[in-house]
Amino acid sequence: MAAKSSGGQPTFKELEQAGWDRKAPTYHKYGGQITLQAIQAMLDAVNAGVGTRLLETACGPGYGAGKAADRGAHAAGIDIAESMVAEARQRYPQAEFCQGDAEALTFDDASFEAVICPFGLLHMPEPDKAIAEAFRILKSGGRFAFTVWCAADKHDMYALALSAIQQHGTMEVSLPPAPPIFRFSDPKECDRALNAAGFVDVQVTELSLVHRATSPQDILDLLYRSTVRFSMLLELQTNEARDGINQAIIDGAEAYKVGGQYEMKWPAVMAVARKP
Repeated sequence: MAAKSSGGQPTFKELEQAGWDRKAPTYHKYGGQITLQAIQAMLDAVNAGVGTRLLETACGPGYGAGKAADRGAHAAGIDIAESMVAEARQRYPQAEFCQGDAEALTFDDASFEAVICPFGLLHMPEPDKAIAEAFRILKSGGRFAFTVWCAADKHDMYALALSAIQQHGTMEVSLPPAPPIFRFSDPKECDRALNAAGFVDVQVTELSLVHRATSPQDILDLLYRSTVRFSMLLELQTNEARDGINQAIIDGAEAYKVGGQYEMKWPAVMAVARKP
């Protein structure tokens, strides 16, 4: 675990680890229904198939490693949160899972043919280290793929939630320093970071994911029960501000009602590259 920041306050990494440990039991019901939609595209991008040695970093409930094992891959997953590792082991016994840090992997050089990181880089204090570690453990010709969320101008939930915070609360809350959440939403930044790590043949595409909910309350619950950074941002508001934000999100969700459910665009950026 990372050291405490000056003054003894938890670091961003420690808050993320503790947050995902708490959210592990409810993640699959909420955010997992969205992130699962990206997994097959990621596995296709890294050519995961029979016999492929694949590692999923920041694996959460293990969707990537589990689905890769279903394809016949020799799949493993690591996550910094022990509770997420336990969820992954229970959900996908056909793959191997252990607690680990994507920014400091314990695997040997050139020991995998594919590495994926679904929606993990935005939760790391030093994501470039995770990219460099993926490069290190890949064999020559191996492929790396990661996904992150698109920025708010394309993403219905982020647009709704950020607007609610701007109207009723503040973005200036007492969280430790952290990288910009939308850093890798920019395809040019994906290309730059991957090339800097030594990767070649970078390709960046957009995945059209959709969140479907049965009620506006389900949409609000997703933010509190299956996110960490965003839920901390909400929880650190004043009671009055948080009440106003919550109500604005519930009211705003009505704009996404389609028939008997609510549909929101949750697009993602997928970046794929090869180790020479």
